[in-house]
Parts: sequence; structure tokens; C-alpha cells
Amino acid sequence: MLLLQTGAFRRELADALSSAEQEVLVLSAFVKLDALKWLIETSRTSNLKIVSRWQPSDLAAGASDLECFYLCDEANIPFGISQNLHGKVYIVDSKIFIGSANLTSKGMSLSHYENDEFGTGFEYGQTEKIKVRDYLASVNWLDVKTVELMADFLRSFGGNTDVQSNKWPQEISEKLGSQPLGVWFHDLPMCSPDQLLAQTAAATAIEHDLDCFRSKKGAAENELLKGFMSSQICFWLELQLQEHGELSFGKATSLFHDQILDDPMPYRKNIKEGVANLFDWASRCNTKFEVARPQYRQVIRAV
Repeated sequence: MLLLQTGAFRRELADALSSAEQEVLVLSAFVKLDALKWLIETSRTSNLKIVSRWQPSDLAAGASDLECFYLCDEANIPFGISQNLHGKVYIVDSKIFIGSANLTSKGMSLSHYENDEFGTGFEYGQTEKIKVRDYLASVNWLDVKTVELMADFLRSFGGNTDVQSNKWPQEISEKLGSQPLGVWFHDLPMCSPDQLLAQTAAATAIEHDLDCFRSKKGAAENELLKGFMSSQICFWLELQLQEHGELSFGKATSLFHDQILDDPMPYRKNIKEGVANLFDWASRCNTKFEVARPQYRQVIRAV
């Protein structure tokens, strides 16, 4: 199958859904109610599973809808979350569709406004099945009690959508259990703060970082820093500092290299460039991180 743009990707996916006989599995960082309804109504089979990211900031900002769980619960569709999820994968029987499109109205070209998305589809082979099976073992499948706790936590912010948190409180985290720690190369920033602010990097790099920080072109520095502090890579950095106390540039690079999930592995040179950008962003967040240079080494600590 050729590279598909937004509308064509949705049409190919819809054709597959309308003839589905065995299973439909969706892995999408963001899931919105209207798009989920479209997927359920379009699918011929009722054997669906939905996995989203559902960090608190995702739900508070409206990137995903809490109501999606209740819709699935009423239809006996398992709904799970994986807070490391960044990918967008749609599996329909023997076909797998991957690309940049989340299960949202804009991602699926279901509204007047649509994102510029790209994706493709191919046969769902044994290698892909093993990877997906292993990934699903890390998913937390939700129940009503856990979702009600999440809803109470979000209501405690009084409708404030500026919730910069990617961690649930302890009561909820304990119910979710621990997830295997892992990161992807695309979690690393591709631009330094100066490059993103001045728009001097490649267009693809700028678009990548704005997507990771959930920010728009032309955003001010404080908005970009808020986006960075709620990003997956910032969460990963905080966890490493909790465990190790402080990190040199070399140690952070080695830890990222050891935990990365990409296959094939990116070049170490590219990882080092991404970690350098990570340190640069962290150095701007002086309420959260401290970057020092003792004896010509670069070391980062939590404030």
C-alpha cells in the first residue's frame, strides 16, 4: 500500500473495518469520543480493544475524553491505558495500519478541520503479532472504580485545563500497577530551545517537537516549557533522577540507549544529539531541574 494522506488513510481504514470479522485493536495516544463512536459504528465485528495514553494532562486539556471508557464499558469493549504510548496503530484482522493519525476527529478527517496526517497499511504478519502481544502485556485494562477515581482527581482542579501532570496520584497509580520503563527515539526533542523559538531547525524537527510538547507554531517560551514539562521524555528524566540522584550527560545517554524500544536501534550519535537537546530544555526549567558543570562535566539534578 502506498503512503496515504489523512482522508485516504481514513477511507482505507474504514473499508477494512466494514469487513472486519475477527478483531479490531486500536493503539492511539489520544482518543476522542466522536472518533471512537465512528470506529465502533463502522466496524463489522464487536471484538474491539482500545488502548490510549491517558496521562492526566491529556484528559485535562481535552486531548482525550474520559467518556470513551464509559462508551466502551457499555459495549463490553476492553479499554486500556499505557502511559508510555505515543504510537498510532490500527489492527483489523490481517491488516495493520500505522501512521501519525490519532483516533480523533481531526486525525481521522471526520470534521471540517483536519490535521495533515500520513500513514500506510500492510499485512499483519507473525513478527508484528509477537510485538503487539508483548506490548499488550504491559497495558492496564481499566474498570469503573479506577476511572471514577480519575474523574474525581480531574474535578479537583475545578475545570482548569492547564494541568501539567503526567502522573496519577498514588491511590490511582497503585491500582494501575507499574509499567515496564521504556522510551522511544521519537520521545527525544529534535530541536534545542533556541532552535524551536527561532524556527531555525528543519521543518520536520520543529513539527515533531511541537507535537511532543502539544504546542502551536509561534508559541512563547513559557508555553513551550510547560509542554516540555508534561512530555514523556521529561517524565522519563524525572524517573531516572529519582533512581540515580544525578546524571552526567554520558550516564543519561547510556540509560536512554539501554531502555530504548526502537528496533532497529538508532545510531548512538543521533541519541547523543537528542540527549543534548534534552539537557538544554531541562536547563531552562529551573523550578524542576538544575544543570551544573563541575570539572567540565555536565550534570543534571532534580531541584
